[in-house]
Amino acid sequence: MSAHGDQSSKLYRGLQSLEVLNFRNIQSTQLEFSHGLNLVSGQNASGKTSLLEAIYTLGRIRSFRTRSAQQTIRYGQAAFRLVGRIANAPGRTIPVGIERDATTLNVHLAGEPVRRLSDLAGYFPVQILSSDTSTLFNGGPRYRRQVLDWALFHVEQGYRDIWQRYARILKQRNAALRSHARSTLVTVWDADLVDAAVAIDRLRREYLARFSVLLSEELRDLLPDSELELRYAAGWPSGITLTDALLNALDKDRGHGYTRYGTHRSDFNLMIDGRDITAYCSRGQQKAVLVGFMLAQVRLQQEHACPAGAFLLDDLTSELDQPNQQRVLQALLDMDAQVFATAIEGGRIDTTGWQNIKRFHVEHGVIQEVL
Repeated sequence: MSAHGDQSSKLYRGLQSLEVLNFRNIQSTQLEFSHGLNLVSGQNASGKTSLLEAIYTLGRIRSFRTRSAQQTIRYGQAAFRLVGRIANAPGRTIPVGIERDATTLNVHLAGEPVRRLSDLAGYFPVQILSSDTSTLFNGGPRYRRQVLDWALFHVEQGYRDIWQRYARILKQRNAALRSHARSTLVTVWDADLVDAAVAIDRLRREYLARFSVLLSEELRDLLPDSELELRYAAGWPSGITLTDALLNALDKDRGHGYTRYGTHRSDFNLMIDGRDITAYCSRGQQKAVLVGFMLAQVRLQQEHACPAGAFLLDDLTSELDQPNQQRVLQALLDMDAQVFATAIEGGRIDTTGWQNIKRFHVEHGVIQEVL
């Protein structure tokens, strides 16, 4: 049977329901979703993107539109609250709750407080395509590291523990540097920092090696006869070990008050025929490449028996041309992904093959299911 021919009989995996209180322009709503395609229509500034932002925040504990918590809280209110129910196993749903005011974040998973936000990784993978997500290519190394680390949280058992260990050691070393401690109290952290960094570097390189193969396959039709390369920089000068890099930079580290080299400074870039993608591709092509990037990530998740998760496609009909819209939706259908797609007119989205569809309309922050 085809990948989508028995879609209605598949077990529900994804976001079953969402309660939103005082998030952006949404005062209060309770929604039940399809595990297939969820179409959200409405005029610009009606609240369509705010709904996707709330879903993204539930999965990533941060917005894709702003770093300011205050901006996500409805005007005149002290805090927002999100409560979602996520199905990730047969017959089992897990509640996730987030409450945030201007200074405090509280997260609960299955009724228990979450101490480390990375502990949520794997429960609800979420990808976003919107006018704000071109930052993958031009948003700087920090954003790209977050994308890479979050992907590895899903697919590589043990990565989260190594990553947390590295973060703890780095924090200790930086504290010693800021306090102008003598050199021996700084370098005492180096061996453990290097050990964790080397492990992270190895896992990142292994992931990117496999990922680049899948990405090339996704982009074969888009960029024929072009050579694609993912260039990864470890976070310290090539040709020397991190141990030597830390020792060579010790005096400058002490002057700056922070550690200049390590995996917290790594980066990757996508090159087409030796040129950065932002210089090689038009904005429309960059969007199509970003789609290929997302689909390759999900394919790699599935190779590791991870759920496809949710895809958030904001203003789909204006972000992608018709052939790429069809390509994306068909690929997500074949992957058994849960999709949330917004458009001014939902009827312009091709729903061929999708058997489980729910439609919603948004007006002035009020969201209603269209029956």
